[in-house]
Amino acid sequence: MNSINISGRLTKDPECREFEDGKVVCDFTVAVNGYKKDDTVFVKVKAWGNRAKSCSKFCKKGSLVNVTGSLRPNSWKAKDGSMRREMFVLASDVEFVNTKPEEESAKKEKVNGNPAPSIEYSEEEKVELEDQLETVPF
Repeated sequence: MNSINISGRLTKDPECREFEDGKVVCDFTVAVNGYKKDDTVFVKVKAWGNRAKSCSKFCKKGSLVNVTGSLRPNSWKAKDGSMRREMFVLASDVEFVNTKPEEESAKKEKVNGNPAPSIEYSEEEKVELEDQLETVPF
């Protein structure tokens, strides 16, 4: 069975292309951390169709993703005539772990250019809120 699951951050913004027949492909590289800092592995990923469109919409450099797919080989002849080979993951599922860029969340924390007011609750209010949460039926 050819199956792989990786979790890591995009090394740069996804590169998407749309073909004349309407098919869409999105290429990106995920940095996967190892046990040590020097153990980082860079994995190329290809996503097709609606998955590719979602990747182009929700992913950018630094986004944390979980990718499930299969390993695929790719080979081609280089300009110098030598044969080149690489492995990539053909994504069957891409989970966007953090879809909000840090810049956007920082902007949302401001109201009319000023920091958003923080709400302070008394101890009695905190207990009341916790009691309300306990009665939620799920």
